[in-house]
Parts: sequence; structure tokens; C-alpha cells
Amino acid sequence: TQVRGHEQVNLAGEATCLSCHGIRYANILPSWQEAIEGRVERVATVVRGARSALPTAPAPRRAVADGLIGLAEENIEFVRRGRGAHNIVFADKLLFASLDLVREAVKEGQLRYSVPEVDLGTSLSENVCLRCHVGIEKEPVAFGGLRFPHQAHVSGGAMACSECHTPLDQHGGTTLAGPAACDACHHPAAEAVECIRCHAGAGGAPEAAISTATGDFPHSAHTRVGLTCNLCHSPPEMRPKSDLCEGCHEMHHQPEVTCLSCHRGGVIDRHLPMAHDGCAACHGSAVAGITEWSRQVCTTCHADRVDHNAPLECVGCHQVPELGGREEDGGG
Repeated sequence: TQVRGHEQVNLAGEATCLSCHGIRYANILPSWQEAIEGRVERVATVVRGARSALPTAPAPRRAVADGLIGLAEENIEFVRRGRGAHNIVFADKLLFASLDLVREAVKEGQLRYSVPEVDLGTSLSENVCLRCHVGIEKEPVAFGGLRFPHQAHVSGGAMACSECHTPLDQHGGTTLAGPAACDACHHPAAEAVECIRCHAGAGGAPEAAISTATGDFPHSAHTRVGLTCNLCHSPPEMRPKSDLCEGCHEMHHQPEVTCLSCHRGGVIDRHLPMAHDGCAACHGSAVAGITEWSRQVCTTCHADRVDHNAPLECVGCHQVPELGGREEDGGG
């Protein structure tokens, strides 16, 4: 029967689909057609290989093999003409069936042909989401500032879309609050962390410095001396504790330490002049080791003066109060 208003439609076109289904279905048909065309060619290559091997079949078995291969060819031609429109699930089933027919033809006809493995992705009849989002199970997407590989989770891990995505009535959302929500699977409490499986960089350590509230942390400087990821990152939360650095860096807060080697500059923008009275008033015992002024202490705030009259001490020209004192700053 003909659908009223569609009498002149001979070929499937996206505009015709959108006239009924609406704009939110844009790009669905083109993605179907692109996916089906790719799958058709992969299956057709296998069928052609079996057809070329038909003469190797013993004469009594050749007719059976020929009939099975012929059915596979009919499936491929049917799918090729339809291009996946209207019933992509049926088209997908026909392609899977074509591969089964070839395998049966090789077995029954004793063909000298080894059927290659063909990746057609997850069967569309097994996953309702893929019936529209065909091929998405192989596409990486951005999530939480990271590259999220669908294939490792959907195809490799056999995860259902609903484990991370909202149901159809809230279509398009995710149930994951952020990368930390992945910890339950990826950072089990009793297992060692294999960071390189998910994180880029040598050994899974980021190549660029990581910006934190305190400063920029360089992973490379620590991995070069043989430190492992799980020394700082412990499951299940994986985030290092704020005081972790002090455990290794015994001279963490000492006047002679170059603070800018770890802590970013620009501290002066966040501190009032009264900060010259001492750091302990705000930072407590964490900075108890800073008992005197030094060039390194001064340039933590005055980062723009790192090269100013180096290596002379700032107190040689500038008058500053003793740490913990209440004198006014008379320096420039």
C-alpha cells in the first residue's frame, strides 16, 4: 500500500523521514546508510571469496555449496538496494545470516576457503539503542575532559547502554556524575592500578603538568625517578591527599627551598600586604619551618622578581618585618 503524501517517493531520503519523525531524528538515516554500506562491502568480500573457491568443491557437493552462496548473494543484493532504510535491524540480520551461509557452504561443500573474521559490530537486534545510534559502540566520545572509548565498554566489556545512560524518556543524558563515578569498576580496592589502559602518557602518567589548587604538579619528574602511580593514587577515590608531598619532600617548607619549582606564581594577587607578618597565621603548622626571610620565600609571592639582582638576598635592600612580627613593610 501507498502512504498518503508519499506517492512519489521512490528512494529513501532524510527529508521524508524528518517530515514524520521531526528534526531530532536528523542524521539517523545517513548514519544507517553509511554503516550498512560499510558492512555490506565487508560481507560481500567474504561471499566473493567463497564463490571463487566453488570449483574446489567435490562435484557431488558443489550444487549444495552453490545454493548456499547464492542465498548469501541474494541477501547482500537486497540489503544493498534498501541501504538500511526502514528496517535496519532486518538488514543487519541478513548480513549476519550471509556470513553463516558462507560458513555452511564451506563446510558442506568442502571448499578450500578459510572464512575470515568479519567485524560487524554488536547485533542491532540485541541492543535497542544501536538501532538508531548504529556504530556508536565503536566511537570514542569526550567525557569529563577525557577520551571515553565506547568499544572497550560496549563490545569488550558487554556493558548495556543503560549502565551509563538515562532511559528513553530522558534520552541523551548520562547517569555518571563525572570521571570519579568510573572508580567502582576501574579502581577496585584490592587490585593494582593499570593506569596505561585508560590514561595517555608514558606508563599512564600525563605528560603535561597537572594544575591543582596549590600548584602545577609534574608527573614526569616523579616517574623518571621510578615512582609508581599507586604510591600517590590509592583506590577507591584515587585522588592524592593534600599533604602527600610533605611525606617525601622533608624540606618542603624551609627558607632555602625554591618554592616556585612546584608552586605556581601569582600568589601576590591573593594575599594582602599584611601577609608579610608571617605565613603561619593562615597556613598554620604546615609552614612552621619558614622561620626567616630568604630570596626563595620572597619570590613565592614576588614571582616577577626572580631574576632581580640575583643571587642577592632581598633583605639587603628591602626592609621587611621579622616573620611573626607586626612591623610595617618599609621596602619597595
